Amino acid sequence: MFRWSSFSWAAPVAVVASLATGCGDPAKASEKAANDRLAGVVNLVKEDVAQVRNGLPDGSAKLGKLLGADAGSDLAGLQRSIASARSGVKDLQFAKSTFFTFVDTTGVALRSEADPDLLAMKSIFAPLPGLKKSVEAGSGVVETFGDLKDVHIRAGNDHTWAAAHPVKDDKGEVRGAFVTGWTLRGLAYHLEEMTKREVVEAAKKEGRKNIPVIYVFVLKGKKAYGAGQTPEVNTQAVEGLDLLSKAANGNFSTTLDITGRPFGVAAARTPDYAEDTGVAVLASEI
Repeated sequence: MFRWSSFSWAAPVAVVASLATGCGDPAKASEKAANDRLAGVVNLVKEDVAQVRNGLPDGSAKLGKLLGADAGSDLAGLQRSIASARSGVKDLQFAKSTFFTFVDTTGVALRSEADPDLLAMKSIFAPLPGLKKSVEAGSGVVETFGDLKDVHIRAGNDHTWAAAHPVKDDKGEVRGAFVTGWTLRGLAYHLEEMTKREVVEAAKKEGRKNIPVIYVFVLKGKKAYGAGQTPEVNTQAVEGLDLLSKAANGNFSTTLDITGRPFGVAAARTPDYAEDTGVAVLASEI
């Protein structure tokens, strides 16, 4: 499902600040390693979000044609319809979403594609009130952030991005909404895995045996969200830098020490995703 591709767009000029001095030291090498991977991560986020935004309208139209008169009376059939609608749209087929759900007009999730269905018969609009507009007849794709804790990787330290689009029958009546999205820790895991793959491939081409340690974070406001196995001390160190503020006028990078080990970190805003979001790459060359 995961793919790596790039966009032909100009990255902002990096603003480089350092907490350590010296040339050729491990900290500066780590900072370079983080900077080398930053543009690829930004591009991947741009692609991931575009897949959902472009694919959801077509997926919703397909789902509307597959719904029975009473979608909630045949939940197994509804699950098959959700899977068929998603797989019938290339963008959704490759989307990095961690859930695809159909909700009725009150916002109750009748069925999700995956099993176990952690959202079944629960209100989606309660934790994500921004999605209420998605059941309005004239609505397009609606997006919001919130705490959909049933899908969070770690309780209390995750956040959800969700997008929804109205699902209509052949008469144009809104039957509900097609909802999809991911947790920010889930997105960070995907970005980190793809980045590690790129690092390994680059090392092979260059004939290098040493591969830097890599962590990727999704930034939202002053919070940083890493993959599920990211050490908490790393997350705290990244959050303490307030990277979105420092990257306000362009990409930002610096060096730092975490439990006696030198790291470099590079961060960029992702305005194509949302205004107060960004990504950070944390790397160590030792």
